[in-house]
Amino acid sequence: MPNKLIHSLKFQITAVLFLLLSLFSLAITYTLYAIDERENEMAGLHLIHRLQLITNYMDMQSMNYLKNAPKSSSAYKRDIDLYYDDLKGQLDNKNEIIKCFSDEHLTSELTKMDSDIDLNLNSKTKEALFQLQKVWDRYFKELNETLGKRDHSPKLAAAAQYIAENQKKIRKIEDVVVQQLQGDLNKRIEWINYVNKIILAIAFIVALGTLLGFYIKVIIPLNRAVDGFNKVAKGDFGHQVVISADNEMASITKSFNHLSQRLYSIFQLIHQVQQGNDLDETLGFIAEQFSSILPIDWTSVLLHNGNATMLELQKAYMDGKPHALPRTLFSVEGTLLEKAILSEKPLLISNLKEVAEQNKHYVFLNLLAKEGMNSAIFLHLTQTTQVPGMLIFASRQANAYDNEHIELLNNIAHLVTHSFGKTVKMAEQRRLAAIGEFTSGIVHEVRNPLTTIGLALKYFSRLELDEDGTEWAEIAERESGRMGRLLEDILLYSKPVQLDLTLINLVDFINEFITTNKAIGESKGILLELSHSIHNDAASDSQLLVKADSDRLNQILLNIYRNAAEAAHSNSVILCCVSNNPEAHTVTIVINNQGEVIPEDILQRIGEPFFTTKTRGTGLGMGIVKRMVEAHSGNLSISSSDEEGTNVAITLPYLESLHYSRLRSFIYCLFLSIE
Repeated sequence: MPNKLIHSLKFQITAVLFLLLSLFSLAITYTLYAIDERENEMAGLHLIHRLQLITNYMDMQSMNYLKNAPKSSSAYKRDIDLYYDDLKGQLDNKNEIIKCFSDEHLTSELTKMDSDIDLNLNSKTKEALFQLQKVWDRYFKELNETLGKRDHSPKLAAAAQYIAENQKKIRKIEDVVVQQLQGDLNKRIEWINYVNKIILAIAFIVALGTLLGFYIKVIIPLNRAVDGFNKVAKGDFGHQVVISADNEMASITKSFNHLSQRLYSIFQLIHQVQQGNDLDETLGFIAEQFSSILPIDWTSVLLHNGNATMLELQKAYMDGKPHALPRTLFSVEGTLLEKAILSEKPLLISNLKEVAEQNKHYVFLNLLAKEGMNSAIFLHLTQTTQVPGMLIFASRQANAYDNEHIELLNNIAHLVTHSFGKTVKMAEQRRLAAIGEFTSGIVHEVRNPLTTIGLALKYFSRLELDEDGTEWAEIAERESGRMGRLLEDILLYSKPVQLDLTLINLVDFINEFITTNKAIGESKGILLELSHSIHNDAASDSQLLVKADSDRLNQILLNIYRNAAEAAHSNSVILCCVSNNPEAHTVTIVINNQGEVIPEDILQRIGEPFFTTKTRGTGLGMGIVKRMVEAHSGNLSISSSDEEGTNVAITLPYLESLHYSRLRSFIYCLFLSIE
């Protein structure tokens, strides 16, 4: 942990900033302290200069006095009042200054500063001050003795003469002290500058090193990461970036490499799933490939087997190998399987054994627990598979799936289940195709002898039979024909719907259909009428263009119209209403009859194979109609009520709604532009 902290960019940047801040704080603090010290030294130097001024002043006074000695007693008395007091004041002032320097303590009265100053003098300066104090003490004593006291006729001339003869030595020592103090001050100023230069140099080196380290540890890895992102963005999934450090950038690079590897694995997986034709092969591939992304010891798929409350185990893999189980059907109601189906996100069970022990009716979960699993994730297959089911991942580790795994599954669950669902759908389609092919074979095998039977029945019907024989021959021929129609419907229902699409004007097509098939309802006095409500800028000459197979569309309308005519009351009207929805870009054909209301339980089963309420119906007609409508990317819906009667609605996408005159104008302008 300490080693990791040291290599952390946050720690390193914080340490560098703290070091730079400390260096600048040290430089500023030291400079402020040195300025205060220099201010004190300047005050001391100022006092030394005062000593020199006093010395020069005493020299000047003594020379003036000697040149202008008093010639009378009154003049002498005047000089005592002037010269004596002034000389004593200068001596006392100078004596106090020299004493303060000797004590290395300058009072605020002398320096005029806010507080006293303690001097920090070097040895040479102290030696010079010691010599000055020593010479001054003798000089001060001898001068006072020579001068005498004011009340006893002081000897001003003798004192002036003494000053003139002995002042040079004092001045010389004072000059030495001034030089020492001035030199000491200059050295300390140079030292301050030197220290500040050293601190600035260190700060510059640290800053330069920081920039270099930032470039090496951040910029270069960042450029590599950006280059890696660009390569992945161009489709080079699985690209790995070189890791050259152990810091946050290395963590980012590791995350990128992890992401790139996962993308590569996921895309390889999705490609395999989408290419997979076999459910077992696809599940085995998932069990193998997902082990590099998730901790997986178990993979299985559960699908609905036709019963909405049950799921059937299609295949299971443990440790990457097929695994057989004694039980294959599992109830959904009141279990976690139901919860997973209702959830939009993967369902995580971290404490699988504990949950299984507490809920004995969780049969599938208890089965996983018996197999040694401790964690599981349930992924609901998307409804686009048309075969709802569940994809299961499980691990022997307790709490095997952390937040990172859950987040990953949340992000890719829909993609994986949707792609896997395609494999399930393809498998189901192949199963249905196999059933259809098998059914077609049976139909062909049955139709040939049935044709022979029909011919034989026709032959018998021409013979002279008794009444019972004639009746049974007619019944047999009629049932043989119904069986033939049933076989034709089965053959039509089992084959994939093949469309020959052409552009059709729907309104004109329905008008033609009504004209052609009006005889269907004539026996009951039924009329088929068309009404249309087309939302367009045009009024009467609008048209709806749909891309459809005219034969299949005619078959759809014919089947629905026949059913409506059979259900409608005599002398009634069957309405065919055509309307469009410009926003949804769809057209709806509604065929309405006012016959008996269809009960709800029967209404829900219309379209199921072999379900019919007719005595001689095959039960495949509406199923075929529904398949044909769906082949046209349309939708079939049926409703029935006392108020509206029975409505059979066909919704189809349409290409465009055009006004004929606008179409002609458009073509005319197009030709002009070409010319």
